[in-house]
Amino acid sequence: MPKLVGLLVEQNILHLLILYKTTSFTYDLNTTKPDPLKMANSAPPPPAAPSPASKLVRIIVVVILALIVLLGLAVLITWLIIKPKQLVYRIDSASVHNFNLKNNHLNATFDLLIKAHNPNSRISVYYDPIEVSVAYDGQTIAFNTLEPFHQPRRNVTRLDATLVARDAALSGALSRDLRVQKKSGNIGLDVRIKARIRFKVGIFKLKHHTLRISCSPVKVQMSSLKNFETASCDLDW
Repeated sequence: MPKLVGLLVEQNILHLLILYKTTSFTYDLNTTKPDPLKMANSAPPPPAAPSPASKLVRIIVVVILALIVLLGLAVLITWLIIKPKQLVYRIDSASVHNFNLKNNHLNATFDLLIKAHNPNSRISVYYDPIEVSVAYDGQTIAFNTLEPFHQPRRNVTRLDATLVARDAALSGALSRDLRVQKKSGNIGLDVRIKARIRFKVGIFKLKHHTLRISCSPVKVQMSSLKNFETASCDLDW
């Protein structure tokens, strides 16, 4: 009897082991072999075709970039051909006469010789009326306007400018400073020049530009016997 019971128990255990292995093998097969139908259904959708509007935007961007490059090349080639150079100005002579400072009012005549140099071999300059002023410590004391003129290529033009101060009112401090400088034999002034100019390249006249020139300090001589020191000028467009 005990042997029969033990035999039955062994058969049940073997049956359970066989059933467990079969179930595990089936599970492994189901998990390791993907379903092709499911994979086809889960594949990402194909990319959408670009719209006509986006194509037009790309074309416009490409055209604009091409125009910018062509314009840059044109400017570079023009610059290499013309090789523009800066205009040069300086004061070659400055003197004052009929100087009279009384009761903080100034009367005087200032004579200036302005040198304008155009070093360009392909560019000439057209000057509109030129405004010339003399200032002391920031205050304008004399003013005059010179006639317009044309400056050819590679040309040096000297402009005679006479500026008259007529009863120019000054502060007490400026009057005292001017008296002290007069005794020293020269007066440090600022010469300012302003003009509208046009450049001519070949047969083409370019648009107007406002030219501003500042020359400082200009040692105006009280006596013609003293040598004058030329004063260089700075340009501001």
